[in-house]
Amino acid sequence: MSKLSKLLGKSKIFTIGEIELEIKPRTLNDIDLIMDMGDDAKKGQAMKELITRTLKDAVSDATEDEINDIAFEHFKVLSEAIVEVNNLNAKWNFSTNE
Repeated sequence: MSKLSKLLGKSKIFTIGEIELEIKPRTLNDIDLIMDMGDDAKKGQAMKELITRTLKDAVSDATEDEINDIAFEHFKVLSEAIVEVNNLNAKWNFSTNE
C-alpha cells in the first residue's frame, strides 16, 4: 500500500437500538452524497442514500427492505454516528433536532 493508506478513516462501534454496529467512514466514492446534502431539493434523498450505504457497509447481508423498515426512532443516533465517524462539522449534522 502507498502512503495514502494513512489517510483511511477509522470505523467505530455504536449501539443503535439493541444492536452494536460498526459504522465505517464514507469515502471519495460518496462525495456525490455530501455535495447533495447542500442542495435542499436533493437533501432528503442524499440522507437516505448515505444511511443506506452506511448500514449496508455495517451489515453486509442486510436487504434494502430491512434497511427501509428501520424505525425512525433510531435516525438521530444513526445520523450522529455517521457525522462523528466522518468528522463532519455541525453544518453537515442532519439530525432531526436542528
